[in-house]
Amino acid sequence: MGRWKEARWPYLAFVLIEVVIFGSGSAVTKFAYESISPLWCLAVRFGLATLVFALFFGRRMYRRLRTARVRAWLPAALGMAISYLCCNVALDLTTATNVGFLVALPVVFAPLLSAVVGRTRYPRALIPFQGAVAAGLYLLCSQGGSLSVGAGELMALGSSVALAVALVFGKEALAELDAVTVAGTQIAVAFLLCLGCAIVLEPPVNLAAVQPVAWGIILFLALLSTCLTFFLQSVALDRLSSTTVSLLLTGEPVFTALFAYWWLGETLSVTGFVGAVLIVATVIAATYVDGRADAPVAPAAPATAAAQRTPSAVAVSGGTIAPGALAPVSVPAVAAVPGPAAPRVAFGFRAGSHYGRRLGLGSWVLARTGRGEDSLAA
Repeated sequence: MGRWKEARWPYLAFVLIEVVIFGSGSAVTKFAYESISPLWCLAVRFGLATLVFALFFGRRMYRRLRTARVRAWLPAALGMAISYLCCNVALDLTTATNVGFLVALPVVFAPLLSAVVGRTRYPRALIPFQGAVAAGLYLLCSQGGSLSVGAGELMALGSSVALAVALVFGKEALAELDAVTVAGTQIAVAFLLCLGCAIVLEPPVNLAAVQPVAWGIILFLALLSTCLTFFLQSVALDRLSSTTVSLLLTGEPVFTALFAYWWLGETLSVTGFVGAVLIVATVIAATYVDGRADAPVAPAAPATAAAQRTPSAVAVSGGTIAPGALAPVSVPAVAAVPGPAAPRVAFGFRAGSHYGRRLGLGSWVLARTGRGEDSLAA
């Protein structure tokens, strides 16, 4: 079990599972929008997910949240909620192509935010990988066309920044809370925010008019694309850096394109295919480099028993003193005088103290070895 916890590959696999689920969810969500509006779809989705977490983990979360600081979990929860909200609004204002490119940019913002929050040096070694991923996302999503900037693009960019906030502060929250509680707070806050926006910005939903296919998609989004993925992401952040997780999440547009080809009949151009290959290759390379940087350093081999018992030769002016020369040397006992017995005196070398540093030999140590006195250990 210890080796499993120390390994990186299970946590990398968790994020990849999350990416596959997100990619498939993005492709099927369009079918749900045929009978339910985007904000109400989000509200119902996160409402069901909140009920599931409350049913299975409610008491556990309550016990942990009672002693935790609100600022430990609220920033990550708000970031995740705002990210989902902005993403769905952006889909209603601009093309999915532009949203796909901009929403996948936490890889650019997360390292910078992590350096600011953690007061650490910006990982400049990842800059080439970030640039390659951004270029691949552009090729994949633009399909050789151009990206325009408008209200939808700004909302998608805001979604990307909010997701970076959720990743960075989610890792900070794991210092006080477990993965289940962090995921549960994110889901609950997302539900409250999406419900409030749906009530204010959209007409009331007629749940009876929602088609069975849409209900099936909502259940998939609530159980797998919300409960499972939020939990897997929180577990992964407990072992991986937010930069590594954001790099892996850039694979979502690749799987979205794959599932869109299977289910929606959408195809990739040669430019888009090149961009997908560039993203996958860059993520693999960056993950490998980051893994080597996080690899634990092997501890120094302990000294053998013989080496510990045998003192080494000491260099002095004009030559060296052999190891045997450092053995304690006995001095004839001082003659007895009237009164209490005079202690016998012994001298020896001990390395490292004042005189030893001055003479290059070791220190003269005076020990009293009479009855009732401590003797000098060899």
